Amino acid sequence: MTRVAIRSLLGRKLRFALTSLAIVMGVAMVSGTYVLTDTINAGFHTIFTVAYSKSDAVVTGKQVFGGSQNAPSFPESTLAKIRGLSDVDQAEGGIGDTAQFVGRNGKVVSHGGAPGLAFSVNQGADKSLNPLTLLSGHWPSTSDEVAMDKTTADGQHLVVGDTVGVIPRGGAVRQFKVSGIVEFGQAASLGGATLAIFDLPTAQAMFHKQGEFDEIDVSAKPGITGTALVNQIKGVLPPHTQVLTSQAQAKQSSDNVGSGLKFLQYFLLAFGGIALFVGSFVIANTLSITVAQRTREFATLRAMGATGKQVRRVVIIEGLVTGLFASVIGLFAGFGLAKGLDQLFKAFGADLPQTGLVFATRTVIVSLLVGTIVTVLASLRPAIRATRVPPIAAVREGSILPPSRFAKFGPFVALGVCAVALALVGYGAFGHGATGVRLVMLAAGVLGLFVGVAMVAPSIVRPLASILAWPATRIGGVAGSLARSNSMRNPG
Repeated sequence: MTRVAIRSLLGRKLRFALTSLAIVMGVAMVSGTYVLTDTINAGFHTIFTVAYSKSDAVVTGKQVFGGSQNAPSFPESTLAKIRGLSDVDQAEGGIGDTAQFVGRNGKVVSHGGAPGLAFSVNQGADKSLNPLTLLSGHWPSTSDEVAMDKTTADGQHLVVGDTVGVIPRGGAVRQFKVSGIVEFGQAASLGGATLAIFDLPTAQAMFHKQGEFDEIDVSAKPGITGTALVNQIKGVLPPHTQVLTSQAQAKQSSDNVGSGLKFLQYFLLAFGGIALFVGSFVIANTLSITVAQRTREFATLRAMGATGKQVRRVVIIEGLVTGLFASVIGLFAGFGLAKGLDQLFKAFGADLPQTGLVFATRTVIVSLLVGTIVTVLASLRPAIRATRVPPIAAVREGSILPPSRFAKFGPFVALGVCAVALALVGYGAFGHGATGVRLVMLAAGVLGLFVGVAMVAPSIVRPLASILAWPATRIGGVAGSLARSNSMRNPG
C-alpha cells in the first residue's frame, strides 16, 4: 500500500506540488517567526553580555513593586563600602537613564520607537569596567560635553567638535559639544537605540540624582569567584538594592526584553496558524476531489483483495508524505521569510538587534510536527470516504461515492456552527470581561465561522453557480455551459 501511495503521488506531480504549497506557506510562517524572534533575543543577549563582560558583579536598585518603571537609585556612599571589601579589585558607579538627540532638522532622532539611552563616565576613573570603546575624540569631562555612538553620529553627519541638541528624560533640550565618538561591543545593531555619554557629575545633575548611583560594576581580585564576590557584597548593601553576578545580570536583562517580545512572537504565530488552518481545508478538499476521481482505482484495489483499512492507509500515507515534504520546504523557506520580516521592520524604522540567524532545534521539531500533523488530520475524512468505495464500482461508468448516513444532518450542523461562531464573534467584539478571554473567543468565532461557511457552501453553490456562471455560457460557448452544469451537478 505504501508503494501504491508513493506511485500515486509521483503520477500526479502538479497536484502534489500545488497541494503542498498551502502547507509550505503556513509552516514557513511558523519557522520564520521562531527564527526571527530567536535571532532578536540572541541579539539582545549579546548586547547585555557585552555590557557586563568586564565586571564580575553588578549592583542595581531593586523594585519594591512589580512594573516596567526604572529601578530606584541608591546612595553614592555604597561605592566606598564596596571598595573596602577584601575580595573587590575595582568598583565604579554610574548613572543609566534615557535621553534623546535632536537632529539638525530640529526633530528628535528616533528609530522605530527605540529608546535613547544615557550613561555616565567618570573622567578620573579607570575605564577597564567600561564596555564602550572610544573611537575618536575624548571622553566628556565638562558639563557641556557629550559623547555619542558612531551609528547616530554617522546618520546625523556629526563629528567631534560639532554641537548637538539633547533632551534628557523630563527635561528641556540642551546644546552639547560632541567630545567623542564611541562604539558598543560587536552587535550588528543596537535595535535602533542611541547612546549619549556624559561625565558623572553632569549626568547626576541632569537626571536629578545628585549623590546617587543607578549601578555599580565590580571586578573581583584574582582567584575570587563571582559567587563569592556577590556573597560578600550583599553584607554592605542598603535596602532596596540587589547584587548579581555579571552573567546573571545579563540573563535577567535579556529575559526582561524577551518577555516583551512574546507579543510579537504570538502575533506572527497567529498568522502562521491561520495559514495552516486554511491550508488544512485546501488539503482536505483536494484529497476529497481526488478520492472522487479515483473511485474506480480504489474499487479495483478492493476487487483485488485490498481491505477498506488498506485503502484508507493509502490516502493517509499520501497526506503524510505531502505534509512532511511541504513541512521540510516550509522550514527552510522560513529563513527567507525571517529575512524579509527583518527588512520590513527596518523599512518602518525598527532596526532590530541581530548577531546572525538562530536556527534552534525547537524550530525544526515544531515546524515539521505542525505541518505534518495538520496535513494528516486533513486527510482523515477523505481517507474514510475512500473506504466506502464498493468493489463493483470498478466495472461501472460514472460511479460516485455513496453519501454518508450523516449527510442529511449536514446543513443543520453547518447552521448551528455558524450561529455559535457568530455568538463568539459578537462576545469577543462587544462583550465584557478580560481582554485575553475576549480575544480567544473572537479567534474561535472567526475560525468557527470559516468552518461553518465551508460546511454550508455545497448547499449554496448550485444557485450561485446558476447565476454567476451565466456570463460563461454566453462567452465560453459549449465549454462555459459544461462548466456551469458540472458546478451545479457536483457542488461538493
